[in-house]
Amino acid sequence: MTTDECLWQSASNILRAQDNLNLLFDAFDAVECDSERLKIELEDADKSDGDFIQAEWNAYYSVKTKTALAKGWQSGWLTLAIQLTCNESLEARWDHGKRAKVLVGYVPLKKSDEAWGFDADGPNSAGYRDKCVMRELYWQLIEDNGRLSWFYALPLDLMTSTQAVKKLIVDPVHSVLRSETPQDPSIVLAKIKDKLCCPPPMASK
Repeated sequence: MTTDECLWQSASNILRAQDNLNLLFDAFDAVECDSERLKIELEDADKSDGDFIQAEWNAYYSVKTKTALAKGWQSGWLTLAIQLTCNESLEARWDHGKRAKVLVGYVPLKKSDEAWGFDADGPNSAGYRDKCVMRELYWQLIEDNGRLSWFYALPLDLMTSTQAVKKLIVDPVHSVLRSETPQDPSIVLAKIKDKLCCPPPMASK
């Protein structure tokens, strides 16, 4: 296949998938809620004219949590992203490296510019994300205040319905953030382990 034929086919595939990608991006808003212990609200999203011609798209949600151990509301940021492709890597091969993904990340920090922002650099095709430690089911980053930021990945091809979004994104996120230890998603993610793009078994860099 020639270069121009490959480009034509790639663009054709994106155009056919475009409507579904837009529907999925809209479906992310199902994560919003307002309860006694958890409040999640959409604050910002990557600008779009409806065409998925970028490698990735991020939606940012403000998060307020309240636990029995905390005094008042604790602030954080949730990022839901679609990563259609990522940069190649010279590191060890990752089974899920060359799959389009949905990325779900939480940061227990107040400033919006400290939220996860996903792009073509990370996680890359070897699963590496700068400064992150790869756990069995998710990636983590220890913040300066000692609290844990994290994100997990799902294959895009599982996001075929609002029910899938609820089961694999909304319910896990709400369960983690409503818990007394909202830093640690391990127990909740173990319930959907077979659906995850688990990080490769390699040490952080």
